[in-house]
Amino acid sequence: MLDCDVELGGTDQLFNLLVGREIMREMGQRPQIVMTTPILEGINARSEDGKIIGAKMSKSLDNYVGVAEPPKEQLGKLMSISDELMWRYYELLSTEVAQEIERRKRACAAGDMNPRDAKMALAKEIVTRYHDASSADAAEASWLAQFSKRQVPDDVPEHEVTIEEEAIWIPKLLSDIGLVKSSSDGRRRIQQGGVEVDGDRVTDPQTKLQKGRRYVIKAGKRAWAAVTLK
Repeated sequence: MLDCDVELGGTDQLFNLLVGREIMREMGQRPQIVMTTPILEGINARSEDGKIIGAKMSKSLDNYVGVAEPPKEQLGKLMSISDELMWRYYELLSTEVAQEIERRKRACAAGDMNPRDAKMALAKEIVTRYHDASSADAAEASWLAQFSKRQVPDDVPEHEVTIEEEAIWIPKLLSDIGLVKSSSDGRRRIQQGGVEVDGDRVTDPQTKLQKGRRYVIKAGKRAWAAVTLK
């Protein structure tokens, strides 16, 4: 019906695009030229054996950076990606020339450049694209104050939680205080490396917190809470 000369789609649509060529041939048309683009993995993708593994970026999967999000939100999400995923984002998102990207990659591998600095350069480039340079600078300053210097936001909500046992399962606690939607969501965020307690990343979803202490917790999209267990 479209009688296309060229059809553009993601690599995940290659089969459908090629079938379109066959249908056009059956209809007596000249088969379209097929062009594909890579699929951008979400911010929680990981590296396994040198290969990036993870679902494509999607709002429904909550693994995305929105083009209309505030500068601090965009920069914070980009700074949360793994060092390995950073180079994939450089490849697909940056306007830097390939030689400069390769120079930064070699410098990080050799220890001459901190991967965090390379990631910040990419994050600021993208924030500048959708906002402006001054907004990117402000977002950087805020991120450095909050994360690099381990400063906690001034408006962290305080919670007092009474528990019957001597300790509480972290995913349940995250759900009880509203940082995640459910215990299973909390477990998933821990497995993705998105939960910190008192500045330390929680890696075991079975971890429990002991009563009688106050904890500062960060979960997901830079959501913070201070919790006293009683």
